[in-house]
Amino acid sequence: MYRYYLRETVVGDGRRPARTPLRAAREQAGVPAGRWMGRGLAALGLAPGEEVTEAQLRNLFGERGRHPYADRIEADRLAQGASPKQAYKADALGHRVTVTGADFVFRPQPSICLLWALGDEESRLVIEAAHERAIVRVLEWIEDEVAVIRYGKDGIYRVRPPGGMVAVRFRHYEARSGRPLLHDHLLLSVKGQRLDGRWGSIHTTALHENTVVASALYNELVAAEVCEALGLATEPRTVTPGCRPVMEIAGVPYGLIRWTARRSDQIASCLVELEYEYVTAVDDDGEPGFLSVVSERARAKLERIAAR
Repeated sequence: MYRYYLRETVVGDGRRPARTPLRAAREQAGVPAGRWMGRGLAALGLAPGEEVTEAQLRNLFGERGRHPYADRIEADRLAQGASPKQAYKADALGHRVTVTGADFVFRPQPSICLLWALGDEESRLVIEAAHERAIVRVLEWIEDEVAVIRYGKDGIYRVRPPGGMVAVRFRHYEARSGRPLLHDHLLLSVKGQRLDGRWGSIHTTALHENTVVASALYNELVAAEVCEALGLATEPRTVTPGCRPVMEIAGVPYGLIRWTARRSDQIASCLVELEYEYVTAVDDDGEPGFLSVVSERARAKLERIAAR
């Protein structure tokens, strides 16, 4: 995940040229620097809005949960006479973990994205401000209502991280297809501090179980602020029959909204082809044959292939 972020996410979902410094690659891609977020930054000596460096990303997310300033801490310990092993342990935020973060992607509803891309300067500024404030509010909700640290035998004890969470936000202005799309990647660290000052790990299942709720809360906050500021109204749009409709800006043609979903349509079309190839190539035992259905596990893999 860490390598994926450094290769693609930091440069707007593009492809970072080999051996190109982070700042130069970011400027070439036309995207702003990643910024730190979350109440948990205070315990790490970081400030909200501070620019994230490549070394900090590597330490916290690439090396299983080390302090963002691990290099500095380790050097200080060595200078004080500590052994290399002791110095290395000094910058660990609790036990090393395999899963180091969770990625939340926030983007306004298609009609609001269209207004942001095609509207006037006032509309653009209002939407970007609402977008940023909504992300802050959602992160606060995750810190207060969702995030829990498990500890003790078999994780029997659970506690909210009283100091909050640590996150990095990356702003993008385009979709992978090149079409205008305002969206932010919010990379949440699974490291959190308990009441006793020790660092534990955020329960990732709780984060995943609340992704839909986080998305709905974000959409509601953005739409409410944009409509109030610009004097607009919303109307329901059914995306999937039988599911809750999506609230869009009233009066935006459905055909224009569909235009923004081109990549989704391409993925869906590719997935149909991949599923056909799969079911005609193997049976349940992996032997040549024909499958009547695709298992959930196989479908998940095919969806990832289709997206790429």
